[in-house]
Amino acid sequence: MATNSFSFTKVLFLLSFISPILISNAYTSKPYELVNKVCHEQANVEFCLDILKSDKRSKFAKDITTLTKIAVHIATKYSTRTRDHFQGLKTGPAGLLKSLKECIPAYDSVIAGFKICLNEGDCELVGYDIHVAGDEVERCQTIADDNGAHDSFITPANNVTLGFCKLSESLANLMCDKI
Repeated sequence: MATNSFSFTKVLFLLSFISPILISNAYTSKPYELVNKVCHEQANVEFCLDILKSDKRSKFAKDITTLTKIAVHIATKYSTRTRDHFQGLKTGPAGLLKSLKECIPAYDSVIAGFKICLNEGDCELVGYDIHVAGDEVERCQTIADDNGAHDSFITPANNVTLGFCKLSESLANLMCDKI
């Protein structure tokens, strides 16, 4: 009988230490608390919410770095699909094909900028790399405009990519402010 009482006492003693930890962890943050806070500081709140909430890592994210990585990761995937779509088109009006030929290398630079930005040792360089990626997207749009392809699918693709660049750069700047 003393053994059962002793084991029961050990269990109660252990629970008395673990319970507060479990309870405090369960109530430390609400789902998407940081996402909501950060996105409501952005120019395009809905875009930010859609992008960041599309990745499960953002649900209980504790820092801006995590959110920046999510945005850059999704931006990289979108830019890669856009570039691949551009590469796959072989027919169309001359202005469109000329634009695509010149926009593909621009998107190669966008993708490279996104891929290297989070490996930078200096926080400020992360935002710079993303800014340069945005400049390349704007260059692609200028090319499309100059070639008479401004009413093509290039413009909406560039607009979305620029949205990713603006969001990612803003998050990178917030990340640097918090360090």
